[in-house]
Amino acid sequence: MQAALRPMNLGEILDRTFAIYRKKFLLFVGIASLPAAVMLAIHAVDIGWVHTDRLIPTAGRGEALAWSQLVAYGYYHISGFLAALTLPAFVRTVSRILFDESSSIVGSLRFIAARWRTYLRVAFLKICAQLVVPELLAFGLLLACAYLSYKLHIPDESPLLFVLVLLFIAGLVVAFFWIGACIAFAVPAAALEEISAWKSLRRSWKLTKGSRGRIFVAWLMVFTCALILEVLAAFLIWWITTLIYAGRYYSGFNRQVYAVIAQCFFAVIGAVVGPLYPIAVTLFYYDQRSRKEGFDVEMMMEAAELGTGESGAIRNLRGGGADFEGAAEPGWSRFVKFIRSLRGFD
Repeated sequence: MQAALRPMNLGEILDRTFAIYRKKFLLFVGIASLPAAVMLAIHAVDIGWVHTDRLIPTAGRGEALAWSQLVAYGYYHISGFLAALTLPAFVRTVSRILFDESSSIVGSLRFIAARWRTYLRVAFLKICAQLVVPELLAFGLLLACAYLSYKLHIPDESPLLFVLVLLFIAGLVVAFFWIGACIAFAVPAAALEEISAWKSLRRSWKLTKGSRGRIFVAWLMVFTCALILEVLAAFLIWWITTLIYAGRYYSGFNRQVYAVIAQCFFAVIGAVVGPLYPIAVTLFYYDQRSRKEGFDVEMMMEAAELGTGESGAIRNLRGGGADFEGAAEPGWSRFVKFIRSLRGFD
């Protein structure tokens, strides 16, 4: 525990992320399989019955491509919400591994069920802050660019119009990543400190200061892994399709079955890659608490029975939580503050 709860650099956090993932690979993949299976079921229903690709009549390939991208973007929102909703299970599992306690998929699901309303609110607020708000900002920027283009009589082929579109895309990306990094600790705070949804967002905003760049790098690592696997899966699917065309079996091949198989590939990729970011975020959370609050020092003192002796001082809950509201006793606070100053926290 002492080795786990200490300030670490980015390389150490990433190394520990993969070490924890390898140690409990099946457990993490089992948890990640739940949102992946839900998304697969939604895609299967869409492919077999709803047919969102045909809801809006399209005249040309450009319109059809634009509509398909819009549908895919909607699915991304659903996937992000499910990921945020199941994130407490990963946080609880990583926390128990750090404290050498056993964990299971059933126990993780019960952990979510115990405070499901809070986690539902956190997931909703997280999606609104990380996706909806940047989208509204980017849409406002797009309208401003369109209005500016109209007032200045900028032709469609003008390089300036291209620059304005790039500004729109850059505004969306920057807002997405910056807000996402600021609220990255909302779910860990809600799960481990047992606080409300709104307080967890404020807590995350405070804890992520000074570490938002590292959080972005962790997300970029997961995104790169997922992108490589998805490209490989897409190439494999393309190769199988080419064989079907070359063998002239396409006329008798059910394209809906092909689409479902493709979604199965992506579901497997999501289940394999999905746990990496939650593990890294949980380690970042403990790292920031150790740097800013001396959490590792307090835990070592509690383990050595050097604390206040009161149940509210600080404790690791069996469910994966930590309660530190009673740590405001004057003598104890001065002593911990002194230890933090020796270690460079203050």
